[in-house]
Amino acid sequence: MAEHRIIIVGSGIVGACLAYAAAFRGVRPLVISAGPPAGGGGATAASWAWINACSTEDPDYFRLRHASLHRWQIWMQQVDGIRFSARETFLWDLPPAELSRAVEGLAALSYPVTLIGGAELAMRLPRLCEIPDCALHTAIEGAVEPQATVEALFAAAGADHRQAHVHGLISDGGRVTGVMTDDGPVHADEVILAAGNATQRLLDTVSVALEMQSSDGLLVLSEPMEPFLSAVVAGPDFHVRQREDGRLLVGGTFGAYQPRPGNSTLAEDAGDQLLRIGEVFDLPAFPKVEGFTLGTRPIPKGGMPRIGRCPSPDGGRYEGLYLAVMHSGFSNGAGVAHAAMAEILDGESAAELAPFRMPDAPAGRG
Repeated sequence: MAEHRIIIVGSGIVGACLAYAAAFRGVRPLVISAGPPAGGGGATAASWAWINACSTEDPDYFRLRHASLHRWQIWMQQVDGIRFSARETFLWDLPPAELSRAVEGLAALSYPVTLIGGAELAMRLPRLCEIPDCALHTAIEGAVEPQATVEALFAAAGADHRQAHVHGLISDGGRVTGVMTDDGPVHADEVILAAGNATQRLLDTVSVALEMQSSDGLLVLSEPMEPFLSAVVAGPDFHVRQREDGRLLVGGTFGAYQPRPGNSTLAEDAGDQLLRIGEVFDLPAFPKVEGFTLGTRPIPKGGMPRIGRCPSPDGGRYEGLYLAVMHSGFSNGAGVAHAAMAEILDGESAAELAPFRMPDAPAGRG
């Protein structure tokens, strides 16, 4: 039985980031996925893929996302095929007073963000019909294409891939030594769980509790149209960007998906969501739905990521097991992967990950 140094369970964006970060450190990991080997399913395929740090006022979480944005900028210089397909952010999904406070808070953290008035926004987005009083603007953020980004990272990593169902983790005392798949056991020095919503089930096999509050998000893809939008744009009840192929990628609010009153199918909701963009913008053509996805965001209870070593039933921490579960995997992925590899390979403790550790196991568990 081959012994691997690192197994990564999961081939979405978090798994891809971890694979590239490991390869950059000279370690070729084995990536095991129950789905396509390049992020073709799950939350990654249904992601809006906005890489940002402006969507949180929590200082610890901001620092993690800002570090990750910086890491993405480095990786874009290192890896062919990773680039922003939509650049800069215009955001007005909060009331003006709250938006102003958010901008002030981000500016106090030295983030390059400004509050612009409706007249300036109208000049920058000339097809915008519904002009708000003000909007948040930052030029350093953007969005990537999910599938292409995952494929580029895995190609650069040169990772070994295996497609198999992972039934659970294999443990020996206080150490995880591998995973059990439908093809049999696979052993490693380190198992990293980047399995999104499947993480909770896998941790249950070694008596580690992880509570999730995952939520669904409906994302609509239009048929191609003439290019008119090069930025990431989000208002109170929509978010939209235009891909390089001319297709619009449209969501509603950033909260949990709720069916629209009076509609009985997802297709009806998708059509209404796209029509909303036709109200907000003077579009080059009437928008038509090409497809839509209902993805489930992997969100740990409390909304913050869970990263690092996992508590064992004896009150310590499992050796050989590392966790990385979060939303958004795109905003956080590069920074988390870079810091995680320093912890795994060097035994260092990354300060930016410290606020997101798993809590100790309750007394008497096991």
